[in-house]
Amino acid sequence: MAEKYNKWYMNTDDYDDVVVSSKVVLSRNLADYDFSCRLGNDDAIKLVDRIRGMTPGLAGRECIEYYSCIFNKLPESEQAVLVESGAVTQALRAKKQNTGLILSEDESVSIMINEADHLKIQVIRSGNNMREVYRVSDRIDNYFDCELRYAYSDKYGFLTSSTADVGTGLKAVFILSLPALAMSSKIQSIRDEVGKFGVSIEPVVSESGKSSSLMFAIMNRRTLGLSENDIIENVDQITSQIVELERKRREAMLENERMDLEDKIYRSYGVLRYARKITLDDALMLLAQLKFGSDLGIIDLSLGGPELNRLMMEMQPASLIKEYKCQTDQNSVDEARAMHINKKLPKLKNC
Repeated sequence: MAEKYNKWYMNTDDYDDVVVSSKVVLSRNLADYDFSCRLGNDDAIKLVDRIRGMTPGLAGRECIEYYSCIFNKLPESEQAVLVESGAVTQALRAKKQNTGLILSEDESVSIMINEADHLKIQVIRSGNNMREVYRVSDRIDNYFDCELRYAYSDKYGFLTSSTADVGTGLKAVFILSLPALAMSSKIQSIRDEVGKFGVSIEPVVSESGKSSSLMFAIMNRRTLGLSENDIIENVDQITSQIVELERKRREAMLENERMDLEDKIYRSYGVLRYARKITLDDALMLLAQLKFGSDLGIIDLSLGGPELNRLMMEMQPASLIKEYKCQTDQNSVDEARAMHINKKLPKLKNC
């Protein structure tokens, strides 16, 4: 895949101190084919070829460059990098049949072919941009809908492999940085409250399965009985309330716990600046604390929050192995991660 373009997460214009990213995923199936779980190998090949053949038309319509590939034929290392960046799911990588991918130049749009469903249209942007993300995903969905016959029921809506997605087939996902609420043990009470409105809040976990970055995913649980616009509006409104709670809690911590915060944040900076090796979980937690300090103005960095978000994306194992051509054992990867952070970590101003 081409790498000369900036990735979506490198966009500093859309940076938000709380809302890290906004994402919409649409699940679609074609009426002319069996569902993916029952799809024969020959039909899987035809499905991937048919949808990949629509790439030039999509590129012309969207006026940006798209690339397509037979995903399962990519080297394992390339597949792993795309999973880490969020461009594709682990489910697509694990699929044994023919699978495909259509990817925009900045990886903000990815169309996974023959994952759990025939089509997974994913659009993501930095910051609080859910409505724009939805507009783009809807436009792309309309393009495919004009050329393909979707599996659709007048009673249930879009038919999907999972009953959890039947209806609109839409998932709206915000990734939020919530260090103040997490440190104050407020997340569980928020989870209980938003659950009443069909929305979930769950920690973002690392490759090890640990929650270590103070990041949380907010998403809709219901797809049936609501319109796409209703889902977007509901998730957007609830997220806005959580953002307000986080900012108020930050103000309180800054007023009442400033010295403890300064100590924790500057310690995080020192470890990240001088560590000779560091695990993914430790690096994610320390970078999240540093981002917290930068957003609060406690620590003055030359580049700040956007560069820290980028570092979190770039220090995943497969990305480091590709960049530094290191061995794949954990010690070698941890050493490469520390070296990468030492090199890329924003410098303190006036130092």
